[in-house]
Amino acid sequence: MLHLCSNLHFSIKTWSFLFIFFILAFFTTLNYHHNSPPTSLFYFNTFISSATNYTLATYLRHLTLHPHLAGTTPSLHTALYVKSHFQSLNLQTHVTNYTVLLSYPLFSSVILHFPNGSVLSLALDEPGFSSSGVVKPYHAYSPSGSAYGKPCFLNYGREKDYIALGANGVKVKGCVGIVRRGGGLSRNEMVEKAAARGVEAVLMFTEGEFEGGVERGTVMSGLGDPLSPGWGGVENGEKLRIDDPLVMQRFPSIHSLPISMKSAEIILKSLEGPEMPYEWRKSLRCSTSGRLGPGPIMINFTYQGIDQLQAGLDNFYQVLNI
Repeated sequence: MLHLCSNLHFSIKTWSFLFIFFILAFFTTLNYHHNSPPTSLFYFNTFISSATNYTLATYLRHLTLHPHLAGTTPSLHTALYVKSHFQSLNLQTHVTNYTVLLSYPLFSSVILHFPNGSVLSLALDEPGFSSSGVVKPYHAYSPSGSAYGKPCFLNYGREKDYIALGANGVKVKGCVGIVRRGGGLSRNEMVEKAAARGVEAVLMFTEGEFEGGVERGTVMSGLGDPLSPGWGGVENGEKLRIDDPLVMQRFPSIHSLPISMKSAEIILKSLEGPEMPYEWRKSLRCSTSGRLGPGPIMINFTYQGIDQLQAGLDNFYQVLNI
């Protein structure tokens, strides 16, 4: 009987201890998770779960309903839409005003003169978009200019491409260079390398599924407002002069223009001269004569643009206090 009571007493003490231990462990764990900051995965999952395909499609439609080039009225309307949406969600909304140097196209033309006397003006707009408010194809910050010369295919405009051209006896000085996007070079690098070799102007095309499409972009080196390099171009903030050497060196010295692959084909099919290197031909997605040029056709290429100080650019953003 004494032995039975001792075992019973031991069992009660043991189970009581284990019960208290598990209770303490449970509340300790609960308290740890309560006091521990949420992980980045928690915020990610919360953000993803708060959106639906419908809401995302609605936002995307509003933001892409019309072109909204920076500094234009449609751009302001798009910014105000973002602001009103933030405010409708009771989010803390702020706005910062900027005054920056922006670039806009005024006029461009590319006219081909064939040896038989015929003339062809290349279509520079995408099919179906000539009167829909879509911004005309241009290279932001390209200088204005006119060039009249024989076209020459420069491939990607890399150092080794010019070496290959020289090895084939092709002289590019005074030509209108035809280059395709890619090869690890920016638009600025393509144009500047061409200018350094005496090319008069550059026509640039992008290979893709839609042969009539034109890829717009900038030929300025670096990012941001050229008048406030390294700091924000806020309204009434410090700015460099447009003719400051630090500003001018960021712009190419010759003019350029993006054209469609279809327009590039017309030029490339007309070229004579030495054969293209095999590596160039096999990677090209458009039809060509297989020749490098220059000529025999002549190209009259004119571009006029304007770089102007544009005020009233608004950046709306929200603040989330977590």
